Amino acid sequence: MMKRTSLLLVLLAWGEVLFAQSPREKVKDGNKNYQEGAFDQAEINYREALKKGKDHQGTINFNLGDALYKQERFEEAFKAFEESLAAAESKADKAAAYHNLGNSYLKQKKLKEAIQSYKQALINNPADEETRYNLAKALEQKKQEEQQQQEQKQDQKNKDQDQDQEKDQNQDQDQDQQDQKDQKDQNKDENQDQKNQDQQDQQDSKQNPNDPKEQQAKDQQAEMNRKNAERLLQALDRDEEKLQKELMKKKIKAKPLKSAKDW
Repeated sequence: MMKRTSLLLVLLAWGEVLFAQSPREKVKDGNKNYQEGAFDQAEINYREALKKGKDHQGTINFNLGDALYKQERFEEAFKAFEESLAAAESKADKAAAYHNLGNSYLKQKKLKEAIQSYKQALINNPADEETRYNLAKALEQKKQEEQQQQEQKQDQKNKDQDQDQEKDQNQDQDQDQQDQKDQKDQNKDENQDQKNQDQQDQQDSKQNPNDPKEQQAKDQQAEMNRKNAERLLQALDRDEEKLQKELMKKKIKAKPLKSAKDW
């Protein structure tokens, strides 16, 4: 729980001594407003008191800071507490001003400044348990904030790595698709080239009767015809030789011819 100053009660006790003129009445009214929860009206009376007298500016600014703090106008409260600290003479007043400065810093999420203010308050009043408690809370919040920042950095790092990995995968997929497309195009071109070549060969074959391939085929056919003819002639030769041998055998065995007449 944040500390609330007790100086207001002190002012009520010795207000008659400190303020013999109108500023006293304004401070007294402001303290009454504060205790009743009318912090905006308390602010008005404290500001009037500051205008009417130069004495006790530190105490009045301290009370004004409290009224502003209760209205959650923390930046304005901070300035009032700074004025109070500048005018403070005793260690107790300095400790109270530093304590409320720390509270104002804490409300503005300025943890580093709040911690330093609480430490200064404890230097001036080491026995203040409320300040010690607030310091511990501020240190814990700072630790949690640093941990959250570290986690956010790690999350962002992981997110960036995931995005880079996804980007690389997409690039690889795109490259694979492009390679496949290029291969298909190449195959298509090769098939088309072969088709064109075949058509050209057919056309050349028709236009050129002396095509080497056609001539080669003719030569092969002629060679086959020659060999077939040779085999046929050889067969005929063998048959003729056989026939002649058979005729010779018959001639040898034949009887002599008789003459037409005797002499």
